[in-house]
Amino acid sequence: MKIVVTGSGTAGSNFALFMRKLDRRAEITVIGKEPTMQYSPCALPHVISGTIEKPEDVIVFPNEFYEKQKINLMLGTDVQSIDRERKVVITDKGEVPYDKLVLAVGSKAFVPPIKGVKNEGVFTLKSLNDVRKIKAYITERKPKKAVVIGAGLIGLEGAEALTKLGMEVLVVEMMDRLMPMMLDKDTAKFVQAGMERHGVSFRFGVGVNEMVGSPVEAVKIGDEEIPADLVLVATGVRANVDLVRKAGLEVGRGIIVNEYLQTSDPDIYAIGDCAEVIDAVTGGRTLSQLGTTAVRMAKVAAEHIAGKDAAFKPVFNTAITELFDLEIGTFGIAEERAKREGIEIAVGKFKGSTKPEYYPGGKVITVKLIFRKPEGKLIGAQVVGGERVWGRIMTLSALAQKGATVEDVAYLETAYAPPISPTIDPISVAAEMAMRKFK
Repeated sequence: MKIVVTGSGTAGSNFALFMRKLDRRAEITVIGKEPTMQYSPCALPHVISGTIEKPEDVIVFPNEFYEKQKINLMLGTDVQSIDRERKVVITDKGEVPYDKLVLAVGSKAFVPPIKGVKNEGVFTLKSLNDVRKIKAYITERKPKKAVVIGAGLIGLEGAEALTKLGMEVLVVEMMDRLMPMMLDKDTAKFVQAGMERHGVSFRFGVGVNEMVGSPVEAVKIGDEEIPADLVLVATGVRANVDLVRKAGLEVGRGIIVNEYLQTSDPDIYAIGDCAEVIDAVTGGRTLSQLGTTAVRMAKVAAEHIAGKDAAFKPVFNTAITELFDLEIGTFGIAEERAKREGIEIAVGKFKGSTKPEYYPGGKVITVKLIFRKPEGKLIGAQVVGGERVWGRIMTLSALAQKGATVEDVAYLETAYAPPISPTIDPISVAAEMAMRKFK
């Protein structure tokens, strides 16, 4: 069987490895634009800050590793079209026939049509090449003032990195809060205050309408001109669907797939940032542009092609980040979005400590839980704190995936030791607060 993968990022690279484990004889070819296989895009801000020393350090395995697995690599190669009738992928280096085709074409940074957005000193943060350009510019120009456009995960992590390098950083966001797709106003304010303690400034409800100078010298917000000698555009990403649309496959915001990750052509699969899957809360279609999702998709697609009974489950989009001394974890639906979509909910909130009050060193933690009425199922959570957020958001997400109710969370068996946790965990207290709204 000839299996061709278009895309050498997290989804494509992991698929190739999973497929090779399941089928030692399959002819597997990976076609990718970049010169390397999988690296971690989530680690790129940490390369800028210097926490990770070199861009090359985020490459997971060298190309030789895949070649030893007898995976054919066609890197630095551009896919031009897909001929579904002849079952060939047409590239700038020739045609590649397939029996099964796996589209792992990822996403691209969305750059709004702002005047001067292509000026020197204006960057996106999506690839290793982006990081190399930013680091070279910082070394050469030694910028002092930076403006970050967009307060999503990449924008905030980029703002942290630039602040750690000694820059004065302003984050500009069109919405009324940071992380607007993940956090409600109350939890977002907690994160904002934490970043402001480290010197990051924010402007909400406005947008940048011009970059002045090349190299950039300022940005314009309305009639106001704000000095800036480096600008980071972090206004989100868009699934790469142009090639797929031309091939006649069904496309929405991403490539539409079924539970087996097959497209409208059963011999063509789509995985990773480009695939449009099912939202576990709303039942509608969504994009899940997370590294963890990409790996799970890769595994399911490989198992299905190998003839195993595997299906991809609807997503809660569980995510976590760390910004300075705060950890932020989320999954599922936020309170404000639930109300917009007409979902009746009960909310439980609790602000406490990660350790008993009598034990020194505890950090403030805020837990917000969203339950659907009338059945009381857990459908969302936001946890922000100084430590141990990861374990709590993972626990809550796992409970939601298993259909846990407000009572299940309120009476959850938890572990206790004074240096680590209180006798009653903050997630259980938050659930108790919500449980009162069901009586």
